[in-house]
Amino acid sequence: MALKYSGLKEKDLEYMTFVLRNGVVTAKQIKLKFREPNLSRVYRRLQKLEDRGYLKHERVAHKVGVYYGTQDARDIANVSATIPQKATIYTMQHELLMTDLILFYEFQAEKKGVTFRYKSEREIRFEMIGEGDNQSKLKAFNEKRDRIPDAVFFFILPNNQETTTWVELELNKKDRKRYEEKFKLFEDLLSGKKHEDYRYAFDQVMYFADEIKIHKLVNEAKQKLVNGMKIVVKDIPSVVLDENWDEVMSSGRTSHDEAK
Repeated sequence: MALKYSGLKEKDLEYMTFVLRNGVVTAKQIKLKFREPNLSRVYRRLQKLEDRGYLKHERVAHKVGVYYGTQDARDIANVSATIPQKATIYTMQHELLMTDLILFYEFQAEKKGVTFRYKSEREIRFEMIGEGDNQSKLKAFNEKRDRIPDAVFFFILPNNQETTTWVELELNKKDRKRYEEKFKLFEDLLSGKKHEDYRYAFDQVMYFADEIKIHKLVNEAKQKLVNGMKIVVKDIPSVVLDENWDEVMSSGRTSHDEAK
């Protein structure tokens, strides 16, 4: 369906919303998310949105092409999320892998009949820091950097029981002191109390990392906590790393109509 007066279709807004929520995404991630039959259809719509100034396309390190949203896209899609100024190699690596994890859990939940929702780091950062000039935003972000999760996952079982999970994706090992300071925050958050910085209480913390050193540090740090058993560290799923999406995607679901 075309959206009256805007010249945009419903699917255009869905694309923009997905991009804005997750920061930077690839055309393949959009294809997976919306079950598009081929990449050509994705590229046509992305080109249209880029031509109209809603998306930017950048090739990072002359290899991976990524898309990210603009202020105009945020205004028209009404998405409360921070917008990347540009795509750096580290930001790209981290955000693309985080989006892969989100897609993995979304597909897995669908197969298991569990409802899955999430808040991205960019949405949470916008909630915690809000509007302001770039300098004040940067100052506020640096002050709260370690208090912002990479994502929050919400799992709702058929009996309506909901689990709220703080998610961390660790690509590089941090200083031991930073882990210890962060785990003091986790101890408080996992005690069942709501913290003033967050809109919800957390039931568990989930770390994703492939380095054995990171697994070791997380496991050591959590041993010192009363609520340490609520913190788990996992390998990044092989489905994500090897791009074997058919293993986790449900069959039978197709893309929305092209007319949307």
